Amino acid sequence: MKKILLTLLVSTALLSNIYAQSIPDLSGYKTTKDKLEALADLCDTLALAENVEREKVVSKYALKLAPANDWYYRSIFHYNLGFAYESADPDSSIYFHEQSLADARKGKLPIRILTVLQRLLFSYYNTPGHTHKSDNALREMLASIDTTKNENSKASLYATIGNYYSVKGQYNTQIQYLLKGIAIKKKLIEQGVTKDREDVVVDLMSLSEIYIQMAQGEKGLYYGKEARKYIVAYKPYLNHHYKDMTDVYILLKQPGMAKIYYDSLAGMITPDNQNSGRRSNKIAADLTFADYYMSNKQLDSAAIFIKRANDLAPKWAGEFLMSQVNYMTGELYMAQKQYAKALPLLKAAEPNSTGLGLEIHAFLLQSLARCYAATGQWQQAYAYYDKYAPIRDSLYLESSRKSIADAEAQYQNKDKQQQIEMKNIQIDKAQKQRIWLISGLALLALSLVLLGIIYRNKRKNAAILDQKNKELAKLIAELEEANHTKAKLFSIISHDLRSPISQVYQFLKLQQLNPKLLSDLQKAELSEKIQTATGSLLETMEDLLLWSKTQMNQFKADIQPVDVSHIASQSLKLLQLNIDSKNLRVENNVPSGTMVQTDPYYLQAIIRNLLQNAVKASDENGLIRLGINGNENRLTFFIENGGKAFSEEDYQRILAQKDAGKGLSGLGLKLVDELSLKTGLRIEFQNPAESLTRSLVTFQM
Repeated sequence: MKKILLTLLVSTALLSNIYAQSIPDLSGYKTTKDKLEALADLCDTLALAENVEREKVVSKYALKLAPANDWYYRSIFHYNLGFAYESADPDSSIYFHEQSLADARKGKLPIRILTVLQRLLFSYYNTPGHTHKSDNALREMLASIDTTKNENSKASLYATIGNYYSVKGQYNTQIQYLLKGIAIKKKLIEQGVTKDREDVVVDLMSLSEIYIQMAQGEKGLYYGKEARKYIVAYKPYLNHHYKDMTDVYILLKQPGMAKIYYDSLAGMITPDNQNSGRRSNKIAADLTFADYYMSNKQLDSAAIFIKRANDLAPKWAGEFLMSQVNYMTGELYMAQKQYAKALPLLKAAEPNSTGLGLEIHAFLLQSLARCYAATGQWQQAYAYYDKYAPIRDSLYLESSRKSIADAEAQYQNKDKQQQIEMKNIQIDKAQKQRIWLISGLALLALSLVLLGIIYRNKRKNAAILDQKNKELAKLIAELEEANHTKAKLFSIISHDLRSPISQVYQFLKLQQLNPKLLSDLQKAELSEKIQTATGSLLETMEDLLLWSKTQMNQFKADIQPVDVSHIASQSLKLLQLNIDSKNLRVENNVPSGTMVQTDPYYLQAIIRNLLQNAVKASDENGLIRLGINGNENRLTFFIENGGKAFSEEDYQRILAQKDAGKGLSGLGLKLVDELSLKTGLRIEFQNPAESLTRSLVTFQM
């Protein structure tokens, strides 16, 4: 007990010592306001040094020191707490930011209100459970732009709103707001109004990232280098700059240059600094390299960077970055054809994929469709393709690039105005050179026109050739489909008629070779059965040939009202000799006039194959039952037979086989499965008893 008390005393003393070291000596300040101002400056310094743990301690101490009605300082220190918790605990961060906003509203502090709203806008959007609040924050900020006279506040609002539209994938709107904010901030820095040169860095890096995202590497590099000119000492800016430069050089296909910045980024991760932002940027850079190597089919190199990202991600990646890690890891597995491993990772990335941008969301849906298709899960594949198609059609990247270029031109014109004026002065002084210049330009223009004509003709010829190639490819595809359909039709005809024809042949052979074994009465009965079976066989063959003629190009179901009892009776007539040869009893309990909506030929082929299998599987003197279950919304036709049981697992195993054999494990059941999928029927096998098989065909009414 004494040891426990001693341990508690030592721990308390240690914590008190740490706490005391976090709080500076304020004895030199006379008033509470002076002390609070000193603590606010300290929090700013701690934020720059990324010492968020000490920033939390100082902010909480300051809140205890601040009077209950001092809304200005209470808003500041609640804001500092929100900032300190952003990386590790988003929910707590939002709570403290909302407290800061409430304090600012009570104190009627418009600049503080806008400052907190800008922070909350992204926190709301990126934190599950709070996303719906982001639109209200945006509306309040937009309403404040026209009424705000402070140029710094207005520039900050432009930048924040622009970056918010980036998250939503609205690049044209984003670029307009960013350029307005950059123009104001650069002007204030040049005039000396803004002392902090780094005030414009975030906006320039955001602009660089837009061009990187739009695959315009040269412009991304330009604004990335311009941002570096304004970075002075703030390490998070430098860390983010390394990440952006890694991205842009990968985009420009210069992995050697990208590796230089990647190494600088990795070098900023040290054991004594536990800031998650540095590690998040490192994870993002790993994913950039992995994507580059995968696009160049260098899967081993891609796997190295995927592993590095996965080593850091579980501890340091947020939900959205973790979604990117899962997505890229899934893409690597797909490239390696390990679809079973890829599928759960892609599914895990799906919930947050919309927050990563419409393009990534569309690519993820496409990958899921491909993965499900590769694993044979066609319904899920079609469902994800249906989700992917409309998003793909809505991404008009080319028009967005043109709008961005127009917006950039306005920005560049302001920066280059003085240079243009200087050029005009030089031109005025060089009157004698103008004639030669105009002549040269005329010749150049003529050359460009000729080159343009040649280029246009080449493009026209290339377009014609491309169209011809597409038409040829379409014809080849149609021919392959037609050949496949013809082969399938011959398979159906040969498979479905082989057994009845064989049985007729056997009876005729018996009658020819052993006529004395049969009495006159037996001969008459046998002749009548052969005649009936042959007539049914002929009728079925004519139906199949007529149907085949209409299906020669491709299978197309013709949905219409069909009498199930008529189809069942036809199939029984066709197989009557097979039934008699095994002395089977048949109970046909399908009510006359049982109507369903389906393709009659598809249904006839399905029932014919299932009935053939039932006859083959039945023991001598066995019983085969046909019937209907269900109601007006859902009917189920069933065939029940004895003999060796055939289960649903057997059915699925047969469908999974690449090479079909004969009989129950052969072509027949694969034809049943294919035709049922085309008409929306459901095929199942049940085993009510150990030696009893029930095959079911379910119709959706």
